[in-house]
Amino acid sequence: MLGKRSGLLSGIFIPATKNIIKMNPAPRTIAALSTPAAGRGALAVIRLSGNDAHRVFTSVIREQNKFGNASARKIALYAVVGSAEIIDEVTAVKYCAPQSFTGEDMVEIFCHGGTIIPVKILDALFSAGAVAACKGEFSRRALINGKVDMLKAESIAELIESQTEKRLASAQLAYQGKQFEALEKIKLRIVNVLSDLESGIEFAEEDDVAKTQTERVAANKRELESIIFTIEEDLRRGDAVKSLDAGIVVALAGPPNAGKSSLFNEILGYDRSIVHDLPGTTRDAVSETVSVGGVTVKLFDCAGLRETSDAVERRGIERTLSAVKDASVVIWVTAADTPFEDGERDGILSAVDECGARAASAGKKLLAVINKIDLGAVAECKKRFFDDHSIEYVETSLTEKTNADVLFAAIMSSARCVSENAPPPEMIMNGRHRRIALAMLESLRACVSRFDAEEVAAYYLKAALDFMSEFLGFTASDDVLNEVFEKFCIGK
Repeated sequence: MLGKRSGLLSGIFIPATKNIIKMNPAPRTIAALSTPAAGRGALAVIRLSGNDAHRVFTSVIREQNKFGNASARKIALYAVVGSAEIIDEVTAVKYCAPQSFTGEDMVEIFCHGGTIIPVKILDALFSAGAVAACKGEFSRRALINGKVDMLKAESIAELIESQTEKRLASAQLAYQGKQFEALEKIKLRIVNVLSDLESGIEFAEEDDVAKTQTERVAANKRELESIIFTIEEDLRRGDAVKSLDAGIVVALAGPPNAGKSSLFNEILGYDRSIVHDLPGTTRDAVSETVSVGGVTVKLFDCAGLRETSDAVERRGIERTLSAVKDASVVIWVTAADTPFEDGERDGILSAVDECGARAASAGKKLLAVINKIDLGAVAECKKRFFDDHSIEYVETSLTEKTNADVLFAAIMSSARCVSENAPPPEMIMNGRHRRIALAMLESLRACVSRFDAEEVAAYYLKAALDFMSEFLGFTASDDVLNEVFEKFCIGK
């Protein structure tokens, strides 16, 4: 690992360890409930950490000698007592510093769940000298004591807060150290370019350096452009995964009176949209969030697409076109008993083009539904059209429930396809990461644009490395730590 260098690199320190934050842990012993406080549960977990943790726990149990003689990391049964009465029989594990999550003496207490017993045990611990932990204080102490680095501490919060499989996958990569490794590779690549740049400045007059100056500049610019692309791609991945948190956007589109609102109501399981034979009944996009096969979906019932002179309906159609463009899944509903509406083919092909353009990155899926097959045989021309353009379709009658299982299986498959095909980011997990990554990109782009002025380019590279140190947590201030751990739950 590189340390300090002369010349332009002399102002940069590249740490050899994951954590250089030096702070003395607070002397107080903290306690908190680490499992959800509300509701019924078989067990609850209480954490106790600090230099006085063993004494505090000993003072609230009946088997004091047993705990005093207990081996570290061994679970045993104890009776927690209050004012001469047993509060609960618990199991507890003793941890001795530094072999614990926080790096301090710790006790983890497993008691019966519910709302009363955990509170009474906490009250006993507080009476014995412990104080209530702040948000994320256990993880913060783990960071301060070198048990985890900043990225792993943040990944703990992400593991807990993950609402989708992709967010969980990203958090797991970070927890396993993959995020740190990816950032370290980027950092080393920047350092190598900066080192080469410095060599060119310091030894520019030497013949072998002068000869290869043009080649070196071109190679270094290509390397920086590659780094920029890598960060931009990870930002795109992060945005795509984050967008899944609110649900995969599914838009029901197509001509009026084809059955979009009926399908919308069927998916929801109740009548949310008005269904009527009169075309143009749905004049705006109606949305609801629903779970489809375990995938959270934000479902839009859009206004029917047609030529109209009605200003209100036209405004609804404009919103439909916007929803189709933004949706991750477009379900195009068309009626079997009527020919294609004017412009309907163009609308479908436009959605196909949009799906193709986004398939490689964010992902997009188009599914056609030929409804009302019980009313006519015009569907053959529509089936040929979908076959000719390799568009998946399902024939159904929503009123008769024909092929309902096939239809819902296709909808679930489309939603899962989008969810599973969104690759998790390697580096960008949260708002702090995004903010720093954007600042890094600004410095790297400025460096590329001024690469002809080597000292200026070196300045921007040093700025990018400073941002990288902030990203990795090497230069985290108290304000940054407060921002990070304020988002944690109290027992973590």
